[in-house]
Amino acid sequence: MGSRKRERETNGEEEGRERKEARVEAGMAELALRPMSVEGKKAKKSKYVPEVAEGVNPFNGQPFSRRYYDLLSVRERLPAYEARKKFLKTVKRHQCTVVVGETGSGKTTQCTQFLLQAGYHRDKCIACTQPRRVAAMSVAHRVAEEMDVELGKQVGYRIRFEDVTEPGTTLLKYCTDGSLLREAQTDPLLSNYSVIVLDEAHERTLDTDILFGLLKEIIKTRKDLKVVVMSATLDCEKFQKYFEAPVVFIPGRVHPVEILYTESKSTPP
Repeated sequence: MGSRKRERETNGEEEGRERKEARVEAGMAELALRPMSVEGKKAKKSKYVPEVAEGVNPFNGQPFSRRYYDLLSVRERLPAYEARKKFLKTVKRHQCTVVVGETGSGKTTQCTQFLLQAGYHRDKCIACTQPRRVAAMSVAHRVAEEMDVELGKQVGYRIRFEDVTEPGTTLLKYCTDGSLLREAQTDPLLSNYSVIVLDEAHERTLDTDILFGLLKEIIKTRKDLKVVVMSATLDCEKFQKYFEAPVVFIPGRVHPVEILYTESKSTPP
């Protein structure tokens, strides 16, 4: 009986040592899979630890694509990007804002995205008018690509006989001046919009001038509506006085100019 008892105790001690060794080995294996940290320095990544996922697009809930980051690096070099803080600060303080920026400064594609990022799309939509249909379509395509969203969903356009938007989903709509005027016939206060951007205002089309008068009356009733007038020329004094608005200047780019001459006069056929 005594020998059997001692044998069971010996076997129990061996099993206990084996379990302890197994726990130690498991702990060492777990430590090997963790990133190392040394005296508060940033932990080194281990090949066993998965990479941190890319940022998530707040507008569609999907991870940003590589194309988004490529375009972002291009956007950050635009003159409009440098004026981002000043632009948003002015829009926040005033109901109407005039933006002056030369062609190629990025005001058309970037200012609307700044407004989205600042949250002006909540509960309503942001509209940006263009004098021509081709411009409304092409700019909408570009902005949707830069925002990494599907055209017709979060970003869309509306022109005559074509509506590429989704009610309740579209946050930014590019449209022609005439399209917005037709919408005002059924909704005189344009209650679906939180911000209306009038782009290429220097062209002074008939529809644009009518929108100027219409919006000036609307903002008397709708104090929550923001109006942004964008022009490519420095002659913005009329817009500034009409809306009693401050001006945000976006610097343009300086490009080298080279004049080439033909060796001989070309004769018309």
